[in-house]
Amino acid sequence: MIKKIILLVAVLGIFGGGFFYWWNNQNDVRELNKTLPDGVKVVKSLFGNEYSVVNKIDNYSFKVPNAWKGVDEIAYIAERNEKDYLITTIEIAGKESSGRIAVINRFTNGGGDLVIWAKKNFENFELVGDFSEDKIRDFEVVKTQENVHLGGMWVYFFKKDTAVYALAGGSEKFIKEIILNGKW
Repeated sequence: MIKKIILLVAVLGIFGGGFFYWWNNQNDVRELNKTLPDGVKVVKSLFGNEYSVVNKIDNYSFKVPNAWKGVDEIAYIAERNEKDYLITTIEIAGKESSGRIAVINRFTNGGGDLVIWAKKNFENFELVGDFSEDKIRDFEVVKTQENVHLGGMWVYFFKKDTAVYALAGGSEKFIKEIILNGKW
């Protein structure tokens, strides 16, 4: 009987310690998620420091680049109409690394040729860029670097179904990583 009690206490101690470890490990994520609407959240792996953003409102998710060492800030801007575009936005800043800021815009009314659409989008928002085409995973990508108004930020456009995604950030490497590791 004593062996059963000792075994029960040991098992409860392991589970209790594991829960305590998990609870403390997730504190930064709980704080970030307080500012986000239902359906958008930052998640963190149980072991290690891998972070992801899950956006059930707009039906996509992506891993945060490991070089960022986590998420420092995140904001979600609900759907709005700007210059006849229906847009939702996630703005995210990592904890470390240069180029640790990214903006993900999702345009729900994107149609037609992507190159023409991207150029028209830049024109409507009075931005300047020389566009080129690339392929990342299964996505045809149109990309440019905006040096006039956005301080050299890279902007990548790609389509998924009827949505056009525009990812902007200071690091081309991190934008590619977000696209590659995302579920769009």
